[in-house]
Amino acid sequence: MKLTVQALAQRLNAQVEGDADTLITGVSSIEFAQQGDVVFAESPRYLRLAERCSASAVIVWQDAPSIGKTLLRVASPRQAFLEALRIFAPEPRHPQGIDLNAVISPDADIAEDVAIGAGCVIEAGARIGQGSVLYPLCYIGRDVRIGEQCILYPNVTLMHGARLGNRVIVHSGTVIGADGFGYVTVDGVHHKVPHIGTVEIGDDVEIGANVCIDRAKAGVTRVGSGTKIDNLVHIAHNVQIGENCLLVAQVGIAGSSQLGRYVVLAGQVGVADHVSIGDGAIVAAQSGVAGNLPGGQRYFGSPAREHAKQLRLMAYTSRLPELFERVRELERKLGSSSEDRNE
Repeated sequence: MKLTVQALAQRLNAQVEGDADTLITGVSSIEFAQQGDVVFAESPRYLRLAERCSASAVIVWQDAPSIGKTLLRVASPRQAFLEALRIFAPEPRHPQGIDLNAVISPDADIAEDVAIGAGCVIEAGARIGQGSVLYPLCYIGRDVRIGEQCILYPNVTLMHGARLGNRVIVHSGTVIGADGFGYVTVDGVHHKVPHIGTVEIGDDVEIGANVCIDRAKAGVTRVGSGTKIDNLVHIAHNVQIGENCLLVAQVGIAGSSQLGRYVVLAGQVGVADHVSIGDGAIVAAQSGVAGNLPGGQRYFGSPAREHAKQLRLMAYTSRLPELFERVRELERKLGSSSEDRNE
């Protein structure tokens, strides 16, 4: 696609400063921008970097200072940049129709306009909503429900009874509905605990590659609508995740824990079992959540503590060698004074 700056500005509701006839052929980050690209800057620091890059135009905030490039002034540079990405992004070309090499039970219910790739297996009782797309080699177990306009990329596995809402995206290698990790040890032998519950995924959820979401021991493991899950995340049995949460790569959540709405768990956060995290809480990378965390605050560390408190503890810890030496010096002085008095 090619657009003039003026044409792009009209679609972004932007004001142009500079050459409105400049031709835009793509969207880029500042680091990799080339001539013909548009980039965005939402702070003076990034505006200075944008001025030095090869981009032909820059999306900026309303009162940003002028630089030696054509500017598109908008209320929210980040939001306008996302819209520009949508404009220039190529239309996805999903599979069409049902491949002859798919294995579909006659007892499955497949709606109109569903695409099913080669090697997919659809078991009895499964229902797939209108416009959904299954790439090759997906497995859909018995009595699974998939809503409308969902996309399952290659090698996705939905075990029996799993439920997906509408417009759910699941990336390759993900398994939804495997048994939870539950055993009872009797006389030194680990006996498997049956998991007879299921998994429910809300609307507009996106699940990354190689994610594992375990079925409930009884009841439901639930992921709320609008939640986004990165690659390599593990969600254990009976976990309850609220709406619009963000779970970054390698997060692990143990059984029966609960996350409120808009919770953010950064990379490699570990959450112990039966823990509750309140609405809007943010837990920094590599933190360990061992107990309940109230909502609306930032946490980090292991065990995770409120941000300001953890900073103080880290400051105290960094001074321990100095304090240790001071204590030793005081002990030497006190010891010398005691010897002088004894003499």
